Amino acid sequence: MQTWHKIKLDVYRVSYRACRPYQEKIDDFYDNGKIRFQWDMIRQAYLMAGEQTLPAICAQCPLNLRLDCEGCQIEIDGLSAFLNLTVKYMPESVLLNYRLQYDFLDIDIVRQLYKEMLEFEKMLEDIKWPVARVLNGDSPVMIPDGTGGGNPLYYPWEGEEEETFPFGSDSYYWGMNKDGIVVKDSFGNKAPYSFKKLYKQGFGVYGISDTGKMHTFVPVLGKFPSWSDPSGFTGSELVADEEKASLVFAKQLNTIIVFAEEAMKNNTGLLFEQIV
Repeated sequence: MQTWHKIKLDVYRVSYRACRPYQEKIDDFYDNGKIRFQWDMIRQAYLMAGEQTLPAICAQCPLNLRLDCEGCQIEIDGLSAFLNLTVKYMPESVLLNYRLQYDFLDIDIVRQLYKEMLEFEKMLEDIKWPVARVLNGDSPVMIPDGTGGGNPLYYPWEGEEEETFPFGSDSYYWGMNKDGIVVKDSFGNKAPYSFKKLYKQGFGVYGISDTGKMHTFVPVLGKFPSWSDPSGFTGSELVADEEKASLVFAKQLNTIIVFAEEAMKNNTGLLFEQIV
């Protein structure tokens, strides 16, 4: 199952954080008697009305890694697949001692985690991981990276032994297994093969199995299988392939490494919180 998490610096152990005066000042009380700190009011004013006190506070904070509002934390998607990868190739990792739903890692564990992730990054250069690439003909669909460049759009295998279907829409769901792409409709009917390729042709969508058998998909709820990403990027083909694990999981690796490094710099811990 695809999940989304947040990774956060444990800012409450850092006395020189910019938000501290506001987090320690009582502003009001909730109806149930719970204290409402000034920081809660500032956050609500920013989220609901765009009031700029919060950005001004965060801009001067030494813990603002992302140079953004509450830049001491960031969403990290695909952590479940990364953990499955870790189970297979670094089963002794300290990361696997936690459920990562709402778990604190103290500074000593963070130091160990940082060292492990640097070693893991090198190890993954020699490991291939199943992915589904999105192509237009022979050309990969590229996602702009904000620097003038781009990254190819692909979806990784979740790493589950049982088939999972984390992608798709309200008509068809699809995912990866070790053999290729698997598809089922919203009524639970699974396509009879693992596919090496799905492709759009005319008004239809078709699949080709690893043995060369062709499958014709019929519309469900008026729609065919789709492999658009959340930003709407899509292509004419979805092709099962492999990629270096160091590239597939670069975002997760880099995020953990950067946050662990910053935690050590400020002698504090990390918090992993599951949000979906």
